[in-house]
Amino acid sequence: MAEDDQEDMTVVPIPSSESDAEHERVRSSNERDQRLEREGKTAPHNRGYDEAADGAPRPRADRVVDE
Repeated sequence: MAEDDQEDMTVVPIPSSESDAEHERVRSSNERDQRLEREGKTAPHNRGYDEAADGAPRPRADRVVDE
């Protein structure tokens, strides 16, 4: 592209698909999740994320018997 052509171009930011209301909704949800986590609770919509990331928990043996 010639230098003259570049001078005529206008830089336009990429449009965002998220509105201010959407940002506020996400921020509020994150704050609620963090509050519940500090209380030792899991937010209902976050259940299963740890298992998905870490894998299914190993079965727990309450008692081992040598037969």
